[in-house]
Amino acid sequence: MTFMAADEEHGETAARRPATFDPEAARRHMGVDADGFRRVFDCIWDEVSRRRSLLDAAYASGDLDGVALQAHTIKSSAASIGAEALSRAAAAVETAARQQTAEALALAIGRFNAARETLSRLAGIC
Repeated sequence: MTFMAADEEHGETAARRPATFDPEAARRHMGVDADGFRRVFDCIWDEVSRRRSLLDAAYASGDLDGVALQAHTIKSSAASIGAEALSRAAAAVETAARQQTAEALALAIGRFNAARETLSRLAGIC
């Protein structure tokens, strides 16, 4: 299974648009081959999915500290696999949860879910 970088999907160059998903840069940074990166990606994706469920449960129960904690962990995990858009979206969720801004948090969670869906499509996980 191969990954598709965001600029490949949209026919745009990285210079015109901030990186959404750069698996090759992440793979090179880790110093692993494509198979090794896939294994790391799969492990981290499972963790992100688990943390997303915990984030959703915390949000539903009004536990903003729990939302911030899960978003913080997702932010770091996503960055480690080159998923910059997801990392930025998780950072926005974390910030809104810490500031206890209900409207901003709802908007940030919507953007986070959209970024996760985009990454899922780019990674061929759908």
